[in-house]
Amino acid sequence: MRALTFLSLLATFFAGAAQAATPAAPPQFGTLFVGFLDVDLPNVETINNSTFGTRVYAPITGGNLTDPTSGKLAATVLPGSADTGVISNSGAFFPVVSLPLRWEVDQKLAYLHVTGIGKYFTSDLLYVHLETASETYSALNSRFLVANLTFVEGDESHPVLTVFGTV
Repeated sequence: MRALTFLSLLATFFAGAAQAATPAAPPQFGTLFVGFLDVDLPNVETINNSTFGTRVYAPITGGNLTDPTSGKLAATVLPGSADTGVISNSGAFFPVVSLPLRWEVDQKLAYLHVTGIGKYFTSDLLYVHLETASETYSALNSRFLVANLTFVEGDESHPVLTVFGTV
């Protein structure tokens, strides 16, 4: 009798474990904004004494984000930010950027903190934390946002930033 109870419990456990191993559906994202950043290439500097790799200072002097549906300007990237990421000794790039924005619709400020991984001056996949007091865009404060930063060959000073949000 005990063996039968044990086998029943074991079967229930493995049935539950098999069900728990089923992967969740992947998240769905929609494009929120697309635009350009202005990178001050002549003033990009590096610090080579990091044990992890090379620290990068790349000033961002401006840029814009547009609504991909309407094509209208959504926000202006304010000057005074910089990418202070690290190019690791393995070659991976870990960007760290704080971007201040001014929304076009109500002139309110926004703060984007961006971190991720990629290949230096090629492409980066990024997590975006956004904070704003704008009534129009404040719902983005609690949304999961990611972005892709892609450098156009021959024009490294104007990478394309595309921001996606979960739907």
